[in-house]
Amino acid sequence: MKDFRTSSQIALDTIPRTAECASRRTPLCTGQVGGQGLNTSSEIQDLMSNPFTSVEKEGYLKAIQSKFNSTSQRQMARTLGIGRTTVNRWSREAGLIFRKHTVNETFFNELNEESAYILGLIYSDGNIAWNPEKSYNSLTITASAKDGSHLEKIRAIMASTKPLLYSPKTNSYRLIVVNKKICEKLMLLGVTPRKSLTVKFPEISGESLRHFIRGVIDGDGNIRYVARKRSPYFEITVASGSLEFCKGFVKAVKEAIGVEANIRKVSDNTHVIQYSCSRGEKLARYVYNDANVFLMRKYSEYRKRLEVEKNG
Repeated sequence: MKDFRTSSQIALDTIPRTAECASRRTPLCTGQVGGQGLNTSSEIQDLMSNPFTSVEKEGYLKAIQSKFNSTSQRQMARTLGIGRTTVNRWSREAGLIFRKHTVNETFFNELNEESAYILGLIYSDGNIAWNPEKSYNSLTITASAKDGSHLEKIRAIMASTKPLLYSPKTNSYRLIVVNKKICEKLMLLGVTPRKSLTVKFPEISGESLRHFIRGVIDGDGNIRYVARKRSPYFEITVASGSLEFCKGFVKAVKEAIGVEANIRKVSDNTHVIQYSCSRGEKLARYVYNDANVFLMRKYSEYRKRLEVEKNG
């Protein structure tokens, strides 16, 4: 089975997690070590303040130093099996200072191909966490492991210095941007917390509209070409939990290129827009013409159709 972990995670996984560390901590609750009672309170204090041997600590420090500022503190702690505060404390002891990650916080101030496309991607595969009381504001964009390189490209476009986070549980990557100004701007553009079922199609016009739609398709859409001999089939579908968003999407496409589509309810919280055959091809031409930012995996399906058309 292919290993989807980053090189940073693989390197961290090579550090041994000794069972001794856990077993040495557990007896503190019972007053027993190795089946024998502790003689003095100083022995307990010594174990509490030094839960790792010097050899173990040295191994962990080497892992932290080798991937410092290229892997998040949280990811380091999870992979090594130690606490985040321990990672921070040992880093300070070694003279290492975690830098505060930055991003182009004016990125969404003007809509162009890149910002409109990523806005569409956020509408489909992104979410905002907004908690004024805790002063926490973050944007998260998620992509499956097979699309990790594309999300890395998005990170570079936004000039984010925070590495992508990989989740082995879901086999996916996350781009997390902690920036109040970006979150505020995105909310003005219609991206709200817990938006899945309530989001509405934004007011976007001109060239930005087709880039936004391409971003939505790359997030929650599907493109497929079936090369049948008698009747080749091309299709673009878009899924959303919000009926209002689907209605706005269909209306915007119709006004832009004159193509209509129906909306099907496939489950309680899922609606699907379908553009088949010539309607799908017209929509594909609209969103991909002279485009520079797109998910190659989905564009390749449209390219298959173009090759057939080219070869007659």
